[in-house]
Amino acid sequence: MINQILLGLSTGAMYSLVAIGLVMMYKVSGVMNFAYGNMGMFMTYVIWWLSSSIGLNIFVSIALGIIFAALMGILVERYALRPIRHLSHGSMLIVTFGILMILEGLAVQLWGTEYKSFPELISGAPYVIRGDFGIMVIRRQDILVFSILAVISIVIALFTKFTKFGIAVRAVSENEEVAGYMGINVGSILAFSWAFGTAMAALVGVIAAPKVFVSPTMLTFYQIQGFTAAVLGGFETFAGAVFGGLLLGVIEKIVGNYISEGFKASISLVIIVIVLVFFPNGLFGRRVRRRA
Repeated sequence: MINQILLGLSTGAMYSLVAIGLVMMYKVSGVMNFAYGNMGMFMTYVIWWLSSSIGLNIFVSIALGIIFAALMGILVERYALRPIRHLSHGSMLIVTFGILMILEGLAVQLWGTEYKSFPELISGAPYVIRGDFGIMVIRRQDILVFSILAVISIVIALFTKFTKFGIAVRAVSENEEVAGYMGINVGSILAFSWAFGTAMAALVGVIAAPKVFVSPTMLTFYQIQGFTAAVLGGFETFAGAVFGGLLLGVIEKIVGNYISEGFKASISLVIIVIVLVFFPNGLFGRRVRRRA
């Protein structure tokens, strides 16, 4: 049971990383980015190409790929979404669907549909801990994912609470119009949210690639699970994204192990329906009170 929980937490940590990027984009710009997974997929292809074809060191390739991902996010927000922000939220959703299809088609044209192998970022035998509770196996990959999630979570918490730019991000996420009246450059905050979110998508792609291989649909499942984690935790809070992802991973693992592997694929949809019906703000979301 302990090992199943650990495996669930490891998988859930990946969902949390996806959810953090989605929440940043939605919380600041108010747009649900349906192209999130494909943006990460495309930049993972770029990283693979830099490493395998150009011959760059894998970690140099990853650093460059994450920078390129941030630039992609800025360009998409500035030139594809900002000009139509005054229209409707639906129009921006349609744009993200268009970007999703463009990137998938472009990836197929450039690199084909054949799966590409990606090197392990960390290797070695797992750690085995024995005790009265039994045997606990901790994989090095699990430690890597947990460490990345912990570092990013702490950095976001400190950034949004103690830095001037981070406070500006919070202000825009609370009320964009009032933040603009206070002299905050709303455009730069919007661009930052998409740069950060797309960089997170690329990071998730790099971590997942050794396991799922590099392909045009490599992050589709992770995007769905990340969205579920964000709904579960509450789309208005980063802490909710983290805990929602971890909780989803554990639930998924327990359901697959003790009930049915087939039902595990549907558990996300069931969770979304239940949470939206009984907890519209998510398990960790804030309830906003407005005066009539």
